Amino acid sequence: MRLTRFVLSRALLVAACWQAVACDLAAQPMIMQNAPRPAADFTRDDGGVQYFNFAIDEDKLAGAPDRSSLNQPLDAAARLFVKDGHFYRVGPDHRPNSGDDSRVRLYGVNLTFAANFPSAADAERLALRLRKAGINAVRLHHLDSSPDTQNDPPRSVLTPGPYPSFNPVALARLRNLINALSHQGIYVDLNLHVGYRFRPLEDRLPPLDGKAEATALGAPVHVYTARMVTLQEDYARQLIRALGLKDNPALAMVEINNESSLLDAWQHQQWKQAVPLAYAPELKRQWQQWLVKRYGSTAKACASWKLCDDDANANPEIPLLSPLDGSQIHHWKEQVQGKLRSLSDHLFGPDDPGDLIGGGKALRVRDFLLFLADTDRAYFKRMRQVVQSETDTLVPVTGTQMSSGGVLNYDSQADMDYVDEHYYVDHPDFPGVDWDDNDWRIHNSAISGGELKGLQALALLRDVRRPFVVSEYNQPFPNQQDSEILPLMATLAAQQDWDGLFLFDYLDGNTWAATPGEFALSGDWSKYAAIGQSAMLFRQALVAPLPAQLRIPLAAQTRQAIAMRGFGAYETHLAVHLGVTPELSTQARLGIDLSGQSTLPIQKNPAKTDAKRTLRSPNGEFEFQPQQRLIFLRTPQVRGVFGFLMNRRVGDDQLAVELLGKNRGFSSIVLTALDQRPLSQSRQILISAASMVTGTQPGSKPLRPKNLVHYKNQSDWWTLEPNAGADNKPSGSRTALGPVWMERNQARISLRTQARHLTVYPLDGRGQRLPALDGAHVVLRNGVVTIEIQTDLAHTSPWYEAVADE
Repeated sequence: MRLTRFVLSRALLVAACWQAVACDLAAQPMIMQNAPRPAADFTRDDGGVQYFNFAIDEDKLAGAPDRSSLNQPLDAAARLFVKDGHFYRVGPDHRPNSGDDSRVRLYGVNLTFAANFPSAADAERLALRLRKAGINAVRLHHLDSSPDTQNDPPRSVLTPGPYPSFNPVALARLRNLINALSHQGIYVDLNLHVGYRFRPLEDRLPPLDGKAEATALGAPVHVYTARMVTLQEDYARQLIRALGLKDNPALAMVEINNESSLLDAWQHQQWKQAVPLAYAPELKRQWQQWLVKRYGSTAKACASWKLCDDDANANPEIPLLSPLDGSQIHHWKEQVQGKLRSLSDHLFGPDDPGDLIGGGKALRVRDFLLFLADTDRAYFKRMRQVVQSETDTLVPVTGTQMSSGGVLNYDSQADMDYVDEHYYVDHPDFPGVDWDDNDWRIHNSAISGGELKGLQALALLRDVRRPFVVSEYNQPFPNQQDSEILPLMATLAAQQDWDGLFLFDYLDGNTWAATPGEFALSGDWSKYAAIGQSAMLFRQALVAPLPAQLRIPLAAQTRQAIAMRGFGAYETHLAVHLGVTPELSTQARLGIDLSGQSTLPIQKNPAKTDAKRTLRSPNGEFEFQPQQRLIFLRTPQVRGVFGFLMNRRVGDDQLAVELLGKNRGFSSIVLTALDQRPLSQSRQILISAASMVTGTQPGSKPLRPKNLVHYKNQSDWWTLEPNAGADNKPSGSRTALGPVWMERNQARISLRTQARHLTVYPLDGRGQRLPALDGAHVVLRNGVVTIEIQTDLAHTSPWYEAVADE
């Protein structure tokens, strides 16, 4: 996933900035002024699926969906540090590693571009919104990506002057935002280098290939070029000081370099961008130094590879390698194996990528990869030292994401404090120009429909010694199953006992969301419906960590061999050598032992041992039925059903759900006890029920939802229908127009309860109770209450509150 590149490309294409947050939000109504009047009854599409209009007022949200109580203002006792592989607060004694330390999980969102620089009034309002959603951390992303001079709002902490030239208005606004967030109990994750592109002319650097004005986005020239590193140190020092982050409990963590490293450039075949011609001599010089340090001389290095000339006294200059050298090793190996490989694979299964390929050329490639890892490591270590000298030595720091470099990132980030990763379900694809809003496509896939394995594979990246964070994830609009992502990610993370989740994003810097758009949470009410419940799942451990832990050995030599094989080699090694697959994350907490000393018996794939291929955790709290495309969550305080229920009654004797009427058959339904009692004993239960959300088709009379249609009649690709007169473009905009439509989820929910009487209220967009459902739709008999929801428009909502008599 190269999301940073996509997001910045889009930002450069869109000239308009995010204006609404720059203004006083009091002047910006949650529904567009002069918006068309919502429909008076359910609206049907051509397939008979029904929709209703709904809008959430995040500013006035209260009642059952409001999770403000999870947060308290941050003070000196709230400072975070790393202990026993997790994040902890220092506690009232203000000392780490003492008896009053307490565990913390971070449930967060990203802010990007102008969203990081609201006015003073808007900062307070934004912080309170996030607190109500159960958010306790914000990732400050793309602070450096769009230097400009505008101040209302700024889009960057930087101006176009020589790097780093700071915008004082942006710094003041960002500092104020951090203070506002801290007051609402919300930490920040400070991102340093994300999208800034060094410019030879302004930054007094050597020229780039083709007389390019700036380095390629994400190209790691700044990792090994001394002047660039020095400038980044200066940037970090000035930024941290200007934001008042020294000994500031609001600072949870710092990321050095988003989705970028030398190892990443090698891995993704982006070597020319990483090593422009004028910069190659410097990297080559460092390569010679590394060889001399490792072998004593370049001649001895060459001799160890058996690639030297006969003159042993010479100290040859060893050229830089490129990814082509690595690929030639694999091609040579394939030629040697020839037809024997396919026969061997057929009889014995695939070979183990963790076995180091022999031969001089292979050893040279291995050494070069180790050199890249060490160069990345020196950069990360140097920047970490700057960060901690300007803040304090407790602040957790990470280098880059694990997928941006592969398994040798464990080596390059050996000095870092936590491990980070990104993951997306159904990220949009742009067949033509990047971020063409009228030419894009998605698969419209579902976690419950087969994408679960990708989420589970994240568990294979955790280092058992360090906290694990997913600082970007999403299932972005207009995916029709996006309502499942928040509760399911929270469930997986809680079972695996991870330490941080950050949805990308809350606001994307270009829209103030009264309608769904791209990656934004605000305005995407199908996601938002379960945000507070998902925060409870993860932060309050309503889903318990799996009791067993598997420590997966991954010794240094194995990592080196895997790194030489490229994409897919890591998971193949785990499967071939140890029988470890992503599905094991339903059975135990997974973590990597980088010493390689752990012994792990060959595992059995739980998907193959069950004849029905059902994946079920040992305590039964999580169950995935892939053939039925259903996921069940069953804990004492939370019950959930996710996936394609169709018109079946699914569940068990504690909770059963059945969709009624005409529908697509998909839903995400979550029931959460709000009084910390088991659901069967609870006196206050929040029910969320959502599937998809969409905007309005412009010019439609009467108003109707904008439809998802096949992209250019391709059966496996989807896009939003284009607007009328769209100049033959295949797609409608991913930023929807209002009013917002939610798909109707008429359902019958049967819950076992000890209550003698139960009143069920639909909730409006402010979380306030509407008139209760009548006795025909709430029936309590023999310890089971049956609730029918979304039966008529007046009582339809994505939220219901069930209140029992004492």
